[in-house]
Amino acid sequence: MKHTYTLTMSLDDKELLYVYHGLHHIFREDLHLARPLIQILQHQNDIDKARQLAMEMARRMLARGQPGSALSFLEICKRLEYPQQDDVESMMSMAKMTLGSAQPTGNQTFSLIDKLSDKEAMDFISQARIFRCHDGDTVVHQGEINDNFYLILEGKMKVHLQLGTGSDIHLSTLLPGYYFGEYACVYKLPRTANVTATGDAVILEFANEAIEKLMQQSPEAGEQLMEAVKTRLIRSMPQTHPAFTQLAEADRDWLAEESSIVEINKGSIAKHDMTGHCCVVIYGKLTATREVQGQTLQCSLNKNDMFGDLNRHLMLPSSTTLSADDRCLICCIPGPIFQSFMTAYGDFEHWVEEHGDSRCQCLTNPE
Repeated sequence: MKHTYTLTMSLDDKELLYVYHGLHHIFREDLHLARPLIQILQHQNDIDKARQLAMEMARRMLARGQPGSALSFLEICKRLEYPQQDDVESMMSMAKMTLGSAQPTGNQTFSLIDKLSDKEAMDFISQARIFRCHDGDTVVHQGEINDNFYLILEGKMKVHLQLGTGSDIHLSTLLPGYYFGEYACVYKLPRTANVTATGDAVILEFANEAIEKLMQQSPEAGEQLMEAVKTRLIRSMPQTHPAFTQLAEADRDWLAEESSIVEINKGSIAKHDMTGHCCVVIYGKLTATREVQGQTLQCSLNKNDMFGDLNRHLMLPSSTTLSADDRCLICCIPGPIFQSFMTAYGDFEHWVEEHGDSRCQCLTNPE
């Protein structure tokens, strides 16, 4: 469907306040969002709301077992001349008494900015552009080349896949605070699925340059993003790979938690240790080459093809070399998971055997 949403090219002061309000509503305990929001409210002379937010955060931090953070917000309350100063003083006494002994509970934070300073976080957020879209608007189209990154501020988006047969598969529903588009942003891949609004929604778009700068400023944030990308890539593989159609949800989780992604830019893959794994091509193409009776035999390993040293159906003939024609992503599944799937799922076992035998013939019999 054609894009019908409206777009602003950058965030002005009013839009920045709106975005911070939205993000704070999603990530209630995030200090990197609450502190700048208080400053923005002060800057816009909305002192009452700034005071209320500072006290709200102080109470929330105390309840979470973070007295140090609570004290910082109570100091803000004092500077803003919060009307009930007796409440501020009693809460400060309580926070000081529990310093060093409180045990923090789980929190709601925006993980991408968790390791940034407030200024760095604001610099990142202010680079966003706001999309307001309506029910049925498709923001990301499967197969398109676009490396922008998106965060849902309001509403819901559905992720769905269009198969060659024309059928449409619903993969997941994304809620406020979820982000998408990370494959294309990090790995420069074509979009792997469609993302469409279900009802009115507001999303933030970040250009690839903003994400690259974020990853440079905070290696921890970059690592978190990379891990999320790898996990989602692995989780999406069973949706389209015919060998994995029977997998139970628990086994999909096991696959995502234990498997890894190997990225090969071009050339031989010999320097990458993949022993003890079932390797699945999830993007790009490998070329297998072997010399037999003076002839050079070759075959291609494309998306979904498997190889490895775990059984004879995965193994390539001896003296076969593998090289990436260009950029290639390979999912490495640990041996115990592969063996478990071979035992538990007949379709998986059948696919491995059938495709492995066919490939071996191409590399064994010169024409």
